[in-house]
Amino acid sequence: MYVSVTSFLVKSPWANLLFQMHAMTSFMQARKSKGILKTETFSPFRKVYSTLTHWESKEDMIRFRNSGAHLKAMKASAKMGHGITTGWETETYVNREYALERLHSEKGSLISENVPKNRLVASRPKSI
Repeated sequence: MYVSVTSFLVKSPWANLLFQMHAMTSFMQARKSKGILKTETFSPFRKVYSTLTHWESKEDMIRFRNSGAHLKAMKASAKMGHGITTGWETETYVNREYALERLHSEKGSLISENVPKNRLVASRPKSI
């Protein structure tokens, strides 16, 4: 099974409206996609939206990612904000907390030092 997790920071109220429209159509596409096992969306903090999906294979996830409503959303993403994503093979379903922890350890944290560790905050990953 392949797991994919994404967190996306929306940069403005207008961008949020656009993001929600893309998110709804992408979610509907995901639910109908070949190989989808489980999909969920959640907002760990204001203006930050996350998805956690479980797929039969990485190939199924890539087919979804590169087509339809999701492809349109990716092309428009720079107008709406910025995000980070990661994925991995696993034998078991993973929960939101583990998925976000792994995302941040691999791609940079969206957690601010000014906020308790269990709260997700909008900040860009630091460049080196």
